[in-house]
Amino acid sequence: MTQPLTYWAELYRRNRTKALCLDIETTGWNKPISVIGLGRPKDGIPDVIQLVKGQNLSAENLRWALQGCELLITYNGIHFDLKRIRKEFPGVIPYGVPVLDLFRFAKRCGIRTDLKTLENTFQIERMEESTKRRGIAVKLWRRSQEGNAEALRQLLEYNRQDVINLYPVAEMLTEVVLRPGFREHDLRQRPPRFPVIPE
Repeated sequence: MTQPLTYWAELYRRNRTKALCLDIETTGWNKPISVIGLGRPKDGIPDVIQLVKGQNLSAENLRWALQGCELLITYNGIHFDLKRIRKEFPGVIPYGVPVLDLFRFAKRCGIRTDLKTLENTFQIERMEESTKRRGIAVKLWRRSQEGNAEALRQLLEYNRQDVINLYPVAEMLTEVVLRPGFREHDLRQRPPRFPVIPE
């Protein structure tokens, strides 16, 4: 992400109808992917496609889900999600598709935090309290592999909330950058003031 923040904000605004929010879960530290979730940014509750290990997670299905994507939206995906996908499914992510990594974007805005804290900052609610717990995804996967159907449901909901909340976070961050008079170098002196989603 070497281009100015305004470049990424404008790219997002131009391509959000052809973008995909992407988030993965894994079976453990440095272990295979358990779930890949993808959803198109839109107002309301986006539809999310979820590919699950041992069910429908395959290179063919992932390639199908990525068709027509002109921008990938992730949170720390350059360092984690996309690396894992490229390792397990080499060549499936279309070459040259730009990646709006909201972690790097937020960091350049002076915010060094995780997605859950950003959600709290912007008052973005999660539909289930259980999906707020950090580190729960691996535990839920392990329980699901022991035959616990409720654990799998919770894991998929955890992943779905991560996917759909990338959209409002992207909206908030890019809204600040595209304000008239925004200058990126001013962020060194003072952090930006972010709009708050009304109750």
